[in-house]
Amino acid sequence: MGIFKRKESWMRTFRLRSSHGASKGVFAVFFWLLGIVGLFFNAGTLFGLTGNIGVGTSAHLTATCLVWIGGMVLFGIGALLAHTDFDGERPSEGDYGNVRLTR
Repeated sequence: MGIFKRKESWMRTFRLRSSHGASKGVFAVFFWLLGIVGLFFNAGTLFGLTGNIGVGTSAHLTATCLVWIGGMVLFGIGALLAHTDFDGERPSEGDYGNVRLTR
């Protein structure tokens, strides 16, 4: 029965390493660049408005913000989904367990 069995002991037998490609870095740089520049551009446009704001100005500001948000989403998801290569390796018998001394 499962109740009276000994507790299983787990051993680390597989090491997983990940390496990122160049595209992940490019997407991340575009994400941050578009984020900072777009934020300052949109804030400058918004705070630079004076007088009466009509429908055309409001539509222009909305379109600019939507393009900025769309670019942020595009480059953010691109950076997350960029190719990540996983390398797996098993350590040899001598890498873990008891210490073994040989001549």
